[in-house]
Amino acid sequence: MAKRIRTHTSSIRYKLIFAYLAVIIVAFLLLGASMTAMMGDYMYKSTAKLALNQIDAISDSVSDALSEHDSERIYSVTAGCTDRIVVSDSYGIVICDTASLVNGCSLDSPFDISKNASALFRSEKISLFCPEGNYTVLCAKALDNGYIYSLADADGIIMSLKQLCLRLLLALCGILLLAVLLGLLFTRSFTRPVKELDKAIKRLSDGDFTVRAKEIGNTELTRLASAFNDMAGRMEMLDRSRNRFVSNASHELKTPLATIKIMVQSLLYQDVYDPAMSKDFLGEVDKEIDRLNAVVVDLLALVGMDSGEAPVKKEEMSLSGLLEEDVRRLSPLARERGIQLDISVRDELFVNGDKIKLDQVFYNLIDNALKYTPRGKNVNVDVYRSGRLAVVKVKDEGIGIPEADIPHIFDRFYRVDKARSRDTGGTGLGLSIVKQTILAHSGTITVSSELDRGSVFTVELPLLIGRVSGRDSDK
Repeated sequence: MAKRIRTHTSSIRYKLIFAYLAVIIVAFLLLGASMTAMMGDYMYKSTAKLALNQIDAISDSVSDALSEHDSERIYSVTAGCTDRIVVSDSYGIVICDTASLVNGCSLDSPFDISKNASALFRSEKISLFCPEGNYTVLCAKALDNGYIYSLADADGIIMSLKQLCLRLLLALCGILLLAVLLGLLFTRSFTRPVKELDKAIKRLSDGDFTVRAKEIGNTELTRLASAFNDMAGRMEMLDRSRNRFVSNASHELKTPLATIKIMVQSLLYQDVYDPAMSKDFLGEVDKEIDRLNAVVVDLLALVGMDSGEAPVKKEEMSLSGLLEEDVRRLSPLARERGIQLDISVRDELFVNGDKIKLDQVFYNLIDNALKYTPRGKNVNVDVYRSGRLAVVKVKDEGIGIPEADIPHIFDRFYRVDKARSRDTGGTGLGLSIVKQTILAHSGTITVSSELDRGSVFTVELPLLIGRVSGRDSDK
């Protein structure tokens, strides 16, 4: 898993760099193409504008000389022009070409001035003007008895554009190199937390539940690292709980087995058979077997709850009636121990629950209260409604629970006083089963206690609202 994450991290890094470069290349190509087109258009328009100014300046003189068929005068007028000037008569015969390439030639079709006027700034190639070169007509003007054309060397314009493109290409290469360096730095800072998290996951998968990822900044990766740390913390707690559970379960099973072995060996190796001693030893073995059986039964119950193999079979039931029945069954035990056991049912409460499991929960809670309450004291069970909840409080006046032990009393095999708990026959799993059962019913259980003043266990369960009938509706 960690290997796949590392590979995926490298893949993310390269993908980010490639995407980064692709965006820059596409943007630069679009920018370069638009700049080249703009510069080409600007160069052509600027040259054409200057050429038009030139032929406007000489058009009158050329027209007069053309009317007089004075070619020498035409040459003298056009000699000072920077661009190539071609003058033809109205029949298309070239009278003057400053480049001396097409003098005296007859044009197949004179240049269409109306077309040129509507597309003056388009690159128009007139190959019949320049059989030995590549020229572009910049502008043209019709005279009274002929035409005057201004031509520019297209190769020069194209070369200028090529030089511009070359500079843009060099700039692109430089920007791409800079982008690669910045991309490596950027992706490294982005993927570093992922790599740190990858290392933490690998250590966690190897069984190190103490590992924690660094939480820096306030990004999605920071929140992911925080979630990972929470998960690692819970797994560490679960691992400790599991180890403690296995250790305690082994101890709970080992103690009665060791006791049984010692007593059986004593019976096997006694020199003289003593019926009274044998009977006592067998009685102790029987008690240890009962104790061992109780631990196994409770363990199986917890395993069934954890695995979901012991589903809660919910049905509509009277919670107040169930508690009254539990108090009635435990009243003889309370009288035997000299404890006053009372129940106060303020409302007839109905819940959706497993009657057998809830009976075990409240029987266990009331029985525990009787076990740890001295003679002459009281145990009270209070049943009432609070909003949408059915509330059951089991209050005793017993020995209480130390404050440091309260957060752990629902842990498996946890005992506040190990010796006293074993004397009362507890397995250390009863309250764990109680809590798991309450949670399975979407309820909660809490405890408050003071040493030598007693404890209060409070259970809250979702109420069937439509089945509530008040016994003391006036109160």
